[in-house]
Amino acid sequence: MLDYGNVNKLRVVKETDIAYSLTDGVENVFLHFNQSLGKLNIGDEVNAFLYFDQKKRLCATLETPSITSKKYGFVEVVGLNAAGVFVNIGISKDILLSKDFLPPNERVWPRVGELIPCIIKVKTNQLVAKIIEPRDVIEEKTLKVDEIYSGVVINIFHSGINVATKDFQIVNINRSLLRHIYHIGETIEFKVIGEKENIYIGSTIEQKEKARIDDGKHILDYMQNMGGRLPLGNSSTPEEIFKVLNMSKSAYKRAMGYLYKLELVEIHEFETILK
Repeated sequence: MLDYGNVNKLRVVKETDIAYSLTDGVENVFLHFNQSLGKLNIGDEVNAFLYFDQKKRLCATLETPSITSKKYGFVEVVGLNAAGVFVNIGISKDILLSKDFLPPNERVWPRVGELIPCIIKVKTNQLVAKIIEPRDVIEEKTLKVDEIYSGVVINIFHSGINVATKDFQIVNINRSLLRHIYHIGETIEFKVIGEKENIYIGSTIEQKEKARIDDGKHILDYMQNMGGRLPLGNSSTPEEIFKVLNMSKSAYKRAMGYLYKLELVEIHEFETILK
């Protein structure tokens, strides 16, 4: 039985004007010449990846996919539309990462050019990509507490985010330990601070004082570029703060408190002025 979304060992049984016919001994599938990577002969055995084309017809390719329904890996985002984002899995057909597997807010979807760890899911006459979850990962745990790592945001939920390292180690970061509002596909640095129920726990606030200073510098740079004024103040909403500074309100308040103590700014209800 053919295994869709995976590499199958098949035998060439026929050649037509445009394609080869491959079989597993029970079912046949077409391999177009432009997917054969060279001349084949009747009786040859090949390793063919099975997918569905734009018309949802089963096809084969001898191109090697970077992910399958049994193998996860990092893939590049190459396009997006209302249905979701498209990723390049190493074959001529890009695969859709459906909005069904993404947050409702498109602002936190992956950007073109970013790499995200995915696995293939097989639907009726269609292959789709899905971002990996902890249950998909079989890697041995290797991260160390108090060490700093880099990873890609793979999930966003009310209580925080999940991040995957390049070695597919998945880390949960509570929103109280996040410095900013992030998007899926964004690469961030974090510190592993523990492990709970077989899941790593991380923090992006390596040191609150350092975070406050870094955020304060970010605000000062913005104000200097804007003529010494910031259109935010004590009564600004979290949405307004994020839109202007890409920063959470809690991080904004910590940084503003730092700048105020240094007597660098005057903070008003809806604006801040550089002294």
